[in-house]
Amino acid sequence: MKRVAEDGVPYTEAEFNAYYGPLGAVKWASAQPEQRFAEDGQPYTEMEFVAFYGSQGMEKWAMAIPTINAIRNYRKPTADKAPRALAAIRREDKPIDWTDADPDKWSYREIIFSGAMAFKKAPETEEVQGTITSGLALLKEDPVQYEALFYQTSMTEWPDDQQHFTLIKRKPKTGMKITFDLQGPFTYVQAKYQALASAESVPVVPDNHTDTLLAGYKGYRLAEPLRPGRGQGCADVPGLKIMANIDPNDVAQGDVGNCWLLSAISALAEYDGAIAKIFKTHAEGIHEMPHEEHNTYNATLFELSDWSPVEVAVDERLCSCADGSGLLGAHPTLSGELWVCYLEKAIAAHCGGWDQISGGQCTHAWSLLLGCKECYTFKDFDGCGFQCFSKFNPNDKVWEPVTNSPHGGFRGLWPSELPKVGGGSRGFNVTLSVNALFEMMCEWDDANYIMAAGTKDGTDTAETDGIVDGHAYTVLECVNDVAGTDFDLIKVRNPWGRGEFSSGFWDDDGPGWAEHPEVKAALNPVAIDDGVFWLSKEEFFAYFPTLFLCAKDMTAFLED
Repeated sequence: MKRVAEDGVPYTEAEFNAYYGPLGAVKWASAQPEQRFAEDGQPYTEMEFVAFYGSQGMEKWAMAIPTINAIRNYRKPTADKAPRALAAIRREDKPIDWTDADPDKWSYREIIFSGAMAFKKAPETEEVQGTITSGLALLKEDPVQYEALFYQTSMTEWPDDQQHFTLIKRKPKTGMKITFDLQGPFTYVQAKYQALASAESVPVVPDNHTDTLLAGYKGYRLAEPLRPGRGQGCADVPGLKIMANIDPNDVAQGDVGNCWLLSAISALAEYDGAIAKIFKTHAEGIHEMPHEEHNTYNATLFELSDWSPVEVAVDERLCSCADGSGLLGAHPTLSGELWVCYLEKAIAAHCGGWDQISGGQCTHAWSLLLGCKECYTFKDFDGCGFQCFSKFNPNDKVWEPVTNSPHGGFRGLWPSELPKVGGGSRGFNVTLSVNALFEMMCEWDDANYIMAAGTKDGTDTAETDGIVDGHAYTVLECVNDVAGTDFDLIKVRNPWGRGEFSSGFWDDDGPGWAEHPEVKAALNPVAIDDGVFWLSKEEFFAYFPTLFLCAKDMTAFLED
């Protein structure tokens, strides 16, 4: 900030103090940035140079003393940041814990079928020569290892030495589906676990949304909802819970086009206690749910017409796809955590239905979840730099009216001043270089702000080098000069819970990790397809022309 505003009227020292806080006096005394350091030893930012020198700012920045740029040597220690969820730094998938499985909760269902199987991932099978009776005994002795077996139905009448069967090993995410066919020649026997009382034995206590607002999507009536843990093929695992060790990787998008929402939720899940606070109104303790009886979950969201907190109650039924192929919305975790499913359902109800959350922006999601107006969008329209936008009307000095649905209210964006954290600006047309925006991202990371990024326009059925078009990703971490090198890296996550960058120097299989073991030791990358991956600063901005920011200190949210 310089001493004279763009309209030629000088700022006052009081304005400097109000703007910069404790550094106001020093900034006032050293408002002529002839080098990259002010008199207090704190570095100026590239943005300050641009704000002061205008069109010559970039050139002046390049010529100024390049000992250090902005925040690079002034990153906040981890201990001084808002506490991150311990599970957010896990190094492997959460497994299903079968050690606590109650032997009495296993059942074995027989299906007559044609022999045709549908699956998302090919199952691992084991061909066994032996009697069908011995195969059934083996399945029942170890249902944790084996999910099912199948055999030719007539084979039970064959001589023992001619019988054989096929065992299917229990593996996550196979998506195995068998269709009943009374005339089929094969029998399929599946070992199923049921954590709670059956759906038939527990009456539904309906909410005000599932059978009305949430009963359809894209013009189709949805199939019968599923009740987790009640033997309907949804989260039928031991240890079923609403939440346990929450982390961003719990988020797995379903068939609704709401990557904007799930990326925003994933960013929120980085912070210890943030998700639990949304469900905090449960007097009996959210961590003890679900119960054997019917369950209702309460989520605290914000009514955007007046920015007031409201409670949204949803029952335990999760909406299904119209064709009955499974859940419509987000999926439970493999280990049986349900919080993403019910938070998404509550938001869909709050916004007016599933169609109302198909398409949107991460900034809108953060307003719904945190009640925060100060959300910003940074766009690079022509490859010449990023500009800042928000819903603050600079002419009328008011925030534009919005609705709970991202498809209602004011849907545009105004050119905006930059957030104060990161340097601030009294101008509306500041253009940020890749380096300047990255350094601001580091400051926002240290300030406990949350971020996400958008890819180039297009359909999410297309991708470029593994990066999905028309899609939103969560920004999880910004690390500058990793392990004393010159590498600036950014960690992101695909809300699908799968699908990663495939052509980068720092992707899961990229050459960077082997060539620079010190970087690998500092960041501990995980080489699994969980949707989480690293990019260099240059790669990030090449694939993500839009950045979303919620300028709310998560420490303040957690302490409210």
